[in-house]
Amino acid sequence: MIEQVPIIIIISPITGAILLELISKFEPSQKLKDILTLIALSIPIILLLFFAPSTLSEPIYYELGGWEIPYGITLVMDNFSVMMSGITGIVTLTTFVYSLESKKMLPKGDKYYFLFLFMTTGLYGVFLTGDLIMRYEFFEVTVLATYVLLTYTKTKESLRASFYYLIIGSVSTFLFLVGIGLIYFNVGFLDLKEIGDILPTLPIPTRILIFSFFMVTIGVKSGLVPFHTWLPDAHVSAPTPITAVLAGLTVKVGLYLLFRTISVGFDIPSVLNVVIIFGLVTGFIGALMSFKYWDIKRILTWHTIAQVGLITALIGLWTPSAVSSSLYHMVNHSIFKPLLFLSAGSFIFLYDTGDIRDISLMKGHPILASTFLIGLFALIGLPPTNGFFSKALMIQSAFSRPSVLGPLVIIHVMIAASVFRIIFHSSKESKYVEAPVSMMKPILVLAGLTIFIGATTTIWMNNIIMPGTSVLVGSIPPLTTSYLEISTLYSRGGLLLLGTLPIAFAAYPAFERIKDIKVKRIISEVSLTDAIRYLLIGQAIVIVLILLY
Repeated sequence: MIEQVPIIIIISPITGAILLELISKFEPSQKLKDILTLIALSIPIILLLFFAPSTLSEPIYYELGGWEIPYGITLVMDNFSVMMSGITGIVTLTTFVYSLESKKMLPKGDKYYFLFLFMTTGLYGVFLTGDLIMRYEFFEVTVLATYVLLTYTKTKESLRASFYYLIIGSVSTFLFLVGIGLIYFNVGFLDLKEIGDILPTLPIPTRILIFSFFMVTIGVKSGLVPFHTWLPDAHVSAPTPITAVLAGLTVKVGLYLLFRTISVGFDIPSVLNVVIIFGLVTGFIGALMSFKYWDIKRILTWHTIAQVGLITALIGLWTPSAVSSSLYHMVNHSIFKPLLFLSAGSFIFLYDTGDIRDISLMKGHPILASTFLIGLFALIGLPPTNGFFSKALMIQSAFSRPSVLGPLVIIHVMIAASVFRIIFHSSKESKYVEAPVSMMKPILVLAGLTIFIGATTTIWMNNIIMPGTSVLVGSIPPLTTSYLEISTLYSRGGLLLLGTLPIAFAAYPAFERIKDIKVKRIISEVSLTDAIRYLLIGQAIVIVLILLY
């Protein structure tokens, strides 16, 4: 039974989608469709809860068609893929529960559930597949389902954003396919384990060329500058549940691919330095652009880009502490960013606007405002939220590289200042009403997880993050402390993180002037032609920078 778990996790959502299509001919009740979809989304979570502990000793392999590794298609449940699959289960289930109420704001259509399950299948497939060609196939599944879901609001902006996403996503996956072809030509296999054994023996110029193709796909999926052009409009125009999935999971697909790519033989110093550069530039531009808008979803979108940049920069350090802290922050961001977007969607539902100057955080709806503030506190790194502990560990690991530590702290100050801008520019007037209960249930779950994960950091690091890190960088020494929740508060990283908050509070009025700088047409709101041009220019920049280093 245990060998079949990976394939059951992947086919559960798509089976639910097919059943929905079959019973649609008989005009089933809405409640039946809701229950069927909830079951399809819950089965993977139940399986992961039961069988994930087994992967701590050794990975679970499922060979499709009985073909042995490395000749056939293999699904792999190791500590890293289980971690990402677990996050996928949490985010998709909570956002769908939110959809039960928020879908009333959408144009009528019977395909929403089908497409949501289809997209979920693609996400599970990306994380659980053990070879590159199937990862490409699941990329395509995710792109196509998300493309249609982005159009669900039927607005001009959503149609434009979905078209951009389809074209840019297709170009990036084509370049990924070219990279796969180069690997197959040089290695002879597409299984990641086999690639990891042979790829490090290839000449460095060959590996650099292959990595340049992969980097475009990584950049597009995760929103790294200059590959990010599709992301702001897609996040803003999409239905709120889909925005939460995009921010919580879809951008993590790119980061997951980056982790896996470096771990199989691309951990070349020059490559890692370029990853750091792309991460810091992305973090800086994401934080900068968050000051240019008043729309809450657009501000949070640029925060996502900035956070992705910070994680990417830490990945570039490629030390056990940097990898573990970036993994931990990736997990935490996958929890508190959907919390923020779902809360923001509820505010938009209540106020019929996303302008932060018209939304009250001080009174009127204390539960919704509290959950939103918990997400913001996690974003800037306030204890006891999970964001504090992962950010403190990230800063702590960056002390080994001062050239990275300085920009990292500056970016964090800018993000924190942007959060203070949201809080202090919110309206003082309020509608005295809470969001619908079906909206609040998943929001409260995510808010509770944001606090719970932070309060149990030691458990998460020892049982989930460190085993996942060992998959990427090999055996690592155990943690030297039993109480990270306390020691992190007094660590250099924790103290420096907390020390930046007063600076950010004092500096946020100065950052307000950024909104008058006219850089939109260069960084956002670009044409489709320019967006594709940026992909190719970005690939050339990757190659040139690597060669320079």
